[in-house]
Amino acid sequence: MKDREIVMDELRRQAKGMAPLVLVTYGVFALLGYWQWQTAVSILLGTAYALFHFYQIGQSALRAAALYRTPGQAQKSMVRGYLTRYVLTAVLIVVSFKLPWLNPAAVVIPLFYTKIILLILNRPVR
Repeated sequence: MKDREIVMDELRRQAKGMAPLVLVTYGVFALLGYWQWQTAVSILLGTAYALFHFYQIGQSALRAAALYRTPGQAQKSMVRGYLTRYVLTAVLIVVSFKLPWLNPAAVVIPLFYTKIILLILNRPVR
């Protein structure tokens, strides 16, 4: 399997895992009285960014492995990508607080979906 296919397979796996989390998150917000369309849009925006972030991590790892001959160079490339992604994440969070039609909590919560899915799907089987 090509490296790019592995990244895309993992991205599809993440998207499938995020679908029920989106519904559960929206359900919790609705129970708390935040059932408006702005909440749904905010959750979808956060989820889309989480998927984009996950994809960028995969692409960054592929690029570092393919382009750099020494582990030190590859590590520097990964750190640059890491910093760039987290600056973009900070921009998303700031924008979610600045735009009145976004619910900041509903934008931020989906940013943790990837970690939740990885914890659930990668638990050792007993």
